[in-house]
Amino acid sequence: MNDTLVTFLLIFCRITSFMVISPGFSLKQAPKLMKALLSIAFSLSVFSVISEKVVIESVYLLLFYVVKEILVGLAIGFIVQLIFSGIEMAGQIVDFQVGFSMGSVFDPGVGIQGSNYGRLYYWLALSLFFFSDMHHLVIENLLNSFEVVPITEAVLKGTTVDGMILLFVEVFKIAVLLAAPVVLVALVTDCVLGIISRSVPQINVLMLGMPMKILISFLFMLLFLPNLIQSISNVFPTIDRYMKEFIDALVR
Repeated sequence: MNDTLVTFLLIFCRITSFMVISPGFSLKQAPKLMKALLSIAFSLSVFSVISEKVVIESVYLLLFYVVKEILVGLAIGFIVQLIFSGIEMAGQIVDFQVGFSMGSVFDPGVGIQGSNYGRLYYWLALSLFFFSDMHHLVIENLLNSFEVVPITEAVLKGTTVDGMILLFVEVFKIAVLLAAPVVLVALVTDCVLGIISRSVPQINVLMLGMPMKILISFLFMLLFLPNLIQSISNVFPTIDRYMKEFIDALVR
């Protein structure tokens, strides 16, 4: 087999699989040609600095390494996706608390049904992801992974699994912390409505409560938005840290 072609193919598999799952790069609105050209450009940049070419004699071994590199790329991209899922989960918690969970909307960006505040949190995070140049750091970590974990040499170890478990815990912590201010306001609103219900039984709190909670959540979100932007920005270093830890854990 052509060693040069095989080496480029394996590099392309890791990078393309990352692009398929990572937020921002996997948007459905983005032209497929642009995604393909980006994958090829990144692959060529890595290929140009790799001194040792991969020598594979068997077709079956080549297929094994192709699948392996695809899984490595998906795993690295999944780390970024998980952090964004935690941010979106915060919005879903807010939706559930203020009564928006009954009205989901279709998000053409990812092709699934999503909650209102969940989509707001997600797209706000994605905008900050690009405006803060965090995507440059993510791409840098991806390209550096070929130096830390050479092609065909990635190994799944116990430390890798432990790191993923810690990442899941971190995701839930992110969701709770980002949702806490709005949820707290919603709980205070519920308490006030409960007091009104006991004091003035003639008022139909059930009919009044949901519109009031939604209105108050809107107003508070406008006031809280600068702090929310700062809080989401503070989450992004977590992506860099877990990407580097995961890549380091794949070394033999």
